[in-house]
Amino acid sequence: MEELTPEEIKLLIKASQLAREKGIKQGASVKEICKIAGISRKTGYQWLKDEEASIKKKEQEFQKFVHLKVDHQKLLQKHARLQFENEGIHIAMEIHGVDEAIKKKLDMSQKKKRKS
Repeated sequence: MEELTPEEIKLLIKASQLAREKGIKQGASVKEICKIAGISRKTGYQWLKDEEASIKKKEQEFQKFVHLKVDHQKLLQKHARLQFENEGIHIAMEIHGVDEAIKKKLDMSQKKKRKS
């Protein structure tokens, strides 16, 4: 017999408890369970199929969320690195007087435009 996963064990225990609570005999067939519930086997299997699809969709959404969270962390790290680099460049520009040089060039170009 194949080993059961923890999820399968929980599901079987819950099913056993529910069957006992509802008075369904152990080993009841799908046909018997659906008859007790007042539904057709087709409806029972359709509900199962819908539930499985819902679970699969939730798993996919969770995986998408996990990927988004990882991407978000990468972007935060990149932002912090770029912010650090930007601050370093700004300090270097101040130290080397680049702001003043740019201001002088702008002033000169504005003076040339006025003369023209």
